[in-house]
Amino acid sequence: MIIANPIYDVVFKYLMQDLDIARELLSTILGEEIISLEVKPQEVSSEIEEHLIRVFRLDFKSIIRTPDGKHKKVLIELQKARHLLDVMRFRKYLGENYRIEDEFIREDGKIEKMALPIITIYFLGFSLENIETPVLKVGKKYQNAATGEIMENTKQEEFVELLTHESYTIQIPRLKKSLQSYLERVLQVFSQEYKTEDEHKLDFSGEQDDPLVQKIVLRLTRAIASDKLRQDMDIEDEVERLIEKNLREKDVVIEELKNQLEDQAKAMEDQAKAMEDQAKAMEDQAKAIEDQAKAMEDQAKLIEELKRQLGKS
Repeated sequence: MIIANPIYDVVFKYLMQDLDIARELLSTILGEEIISLEVKPQEVSSEIEEHLIRVFRLDFKSIIRTPDGKHKKVLIELQKARHLLDVMRFRKYLGENYRIEDEFIREDGKIEKMALPIITIYFLGFSLENIETPVLKVGKKYQNAATGEIMENTKQEEFVELLTHESYTIQIPRLKKSLQSYLERVLQVFSQEYKTEDEHKLDFSGEQDDPLVQKIVLRLTRAIASDKLRQDMDIEDEVERLIEKNLREKDVVIEELKNQLEDQAKAMEDQAKAMEDQAKAMEDQAKAIEDQAKAMEDQAKLIEELKRQLGKS
């Protein structure tokens, strides 16, 4: 089945604008049931372009049902990037969300503003160098630092929960057709192994028995039929070409600067060697003058001795 390639930001955005799909997909990634999901009203989405570098970002306010049946309100920060970026950009957006407060109703009925715990999800259009796992989770564990013991049954502490966060990293290029877990079967719709000659399209032939996969495939089928989305993908392709051109030009400039620095370092090294040789020559010359002076001194002493002996005779 031909579907739109969700590695494109415009397609990914279109997919996640269906909040039912977004809720189920995020629930599957987190392994916890999200019972309520809403896009932050003050920032539905943002595409940041700095020096031709793009990061797509969505923030969701969510209510999660914990394994013990309780409800937990969290902020899910989703970021997507097709290129290896300066990690400080991810930290910048994360830092912004750490400052955000939300309203809670206390038991006495009063409204109180508090910060939300944060969960981050990164969709990467490139592969990390040292991690082959398609979906990586970096979790929070309470551990006794003195003994190394994992404190499994410790009740969560609000202070700790608000200052640490879980993180999920999905490497799209490492998502394969081969199936392992349920999560990977769902994320298989992102696999670039289904890419056709037209990079806008995937020829998806994976299992579609799961209702969530069916919803995603149907949504992406509609996306590829949209003239507006195809035009937006063309624009994104042009931006990607500009990024690659910009990066290539930067590489050329960096290589030229590197060569210039190497040449400059070699010239300084040669100059230092020449100065060292000159200093050695001057040292040898000084030594020769010193030896000559010593010889003249010895000769003068010999003459004086001869004069003294002649004076005696």
